Amino acid sequence: MDQELVNKAQNGDSRAFEKLVEKYMKRIYYLAYRMTRNHDSADELAQESFVKAYQALGSFKPGYNFYTWIYRICVNLSINFLKKERHTVSADQLREIDLLPETTAGLDQLERMIASEQASIVRKALDTLPPDQRSAFILKTYDNMSYDQIAEVMECSMGTVMSRIFRARQKLKNALKAAEAERDKSDG
Repeated sequence: MDQELVNKAQNGDSRAFEKLVEKYMKRIYYLAYRMTRNHDSADELAQESFVKAYQALGSFKPGYNFYTWIYRICVNLSINFLKKERHTVSADQLREIDLLPETTAGLDQLERMIASEQASIVRKALDTLPPDQRSAFILKTYDNMSYDQIAEVMECSMGTVMSRIFRARQKLKNALKAAEAERDKSDG
């Protein structure tokens, strides 16, 4: 279906490209948002991703996956944005990300508070990751991409992807352990 729309768009059918935008805009926006933690920046990056895709449509290779291609564009733009801005996010700018299990409704209040605190720690730790590790982790965890797809999006080897995700997970695990130790210290 995407390939047919891409072919039509390459032949001047702007409505075909609009259909691709409609299909993927929300996912691209959320990817940019998870990278930047800022609505306005994410909105601009998502729009810029589609503008760049439209401008480069002539170089799109038949048989290639449009979804992976537009993700790569967005990831690259987001990484460049983060490097250029050295983007830092205040706690007030953080918006809840669905890091908590869906079953939290059945948890008692203390368990929900602990789960919420851990989610906040993970979000803050995620913000400290280098852009390449953050990208790989987000694509794997939130977008459920395979290592092969992530490698394609990030234009690197699968080994590099696996290494980046491993390092990101280690840093997140260490942040949780440190926060737990700090909480135990203050409780004791």
